Amino acid sequence: MCRPPQKNAPKPPLPSVQTTALFVLLYIFSGVTQPLLMEVAVIHGLADRRCQLYMLFYFAGTAGVSLFSGSDESLSWTTTAKTALVAAIDVVAQAMNYSGTTLAGPTIFAVVYSSVTVWCALFARLVLGRRMTIQQWTAILVVFVGLGVTGLATVDLGPDVVKGTLLVGVGSAMHAMMYVLSESLMNNGEESVSSAKFCGVYGAVACLAYGAWQVFYTSRHFVQLILEPMKESGTTIAMALAILLSILVMNMLHSATFFHTVKYCPGGSTSAGVMKGLQAALVFGATSIAFCNRIGGSEMCFTEDKLVSLLIVVAGVIMFARATDIQTRKSQGGYEDILSEVDISEVEDGRQFTV
Repeated sequence: MCRPPQKNAPKPPLPSVQTTALFVLLYIFSGVTQPLLMEVAVIHGLADRRCQLYMLFYFAGTAGVSLFSGSDESLSWTTTAKTALVAAIDVVAQAMNYSGTTLAGPTIFAVVYSSVTVWCALFARLVLGRRMTIQQWTAILVVFVGLGVTGLATVDLGPDVVKGTLLVGVGSAMHAMMYVLSESLMNNGEESVSSAKFCGVYGAVACLAYGAWQVFYTSRHFVQLILEPMKESGTTIAMALAILLSILVMNMLHSATFFHTVKYCPGGSTSAGVMKGLQAALVFGATSIAFCNRIGGSEMCFTEDKLVSLLIVVAGVIMFARATDIQTRKSQGGYEDILSEVDISEVEDGRQFTV
């Protein structure tokens, strides 16, 4: 979703190493915290999948990224309409992802959601015509083998866990499609669209959609589906607001730090792939410590099957990120502007290119 800067535009000064390190840590922290907060919402009776109340706060955090857009120009009506269509895809995708999390648990979510990076590659090939190397296709195969291990391991955990795994799988693919369509929209060359402004607009559109759902559906079932489960779990109004606002803040933090991390972290896509895998590993550990043998069943615990699946998926994601980074460094265009911290000038056919 990051928009490469214009070729002839002066580049802003790079942030300090300390600033980038802080953003990376916040990116990892928020990515680990999100699925755990969703599980906390389940425990406290706030995660009814029909109401989707928690998703309203989730996308409110995404919309809050617009606070960082500064003096960015407003989007045209055409771009806003296209952004709304992209947001509609992500509304469905994230509803499936986090509904699946409430069924399958954070550990399975962590494994399956790690595949987003690879789904992006597949859709970029289909939608944007981006070529991929043999190493990238091999990495994709490795990731799907890892996902297959997760799928087989969930069969014995009951129909709800299987259903949740399938929801997260489809939701991850749709979320990746949102990224590819966003890239296509933001790189159309006709209008300057900053990542913060785009993210804020599509978050606001998603908030409107979920807000309408709260008015027309949740309001009629609020006592039965929200207040009664809260009462049964001993959740006060103050506790409920604290949990929902935590979801809002963590998603705003995650959205804001994502773009900075990809743009300025040394290693570019390789680092992003490693951090995606690191997030999955940390979610495994945190979930096992916080929830195993306390709530739910074995889906909350760190089992051998999940460890094998996690290692395979993380290996595939890192392989793909590494292969992508090598391909990018050899290319003349693409994301070199974003991922490189220095200008590299090359001469081809007597013409000079700055990437």
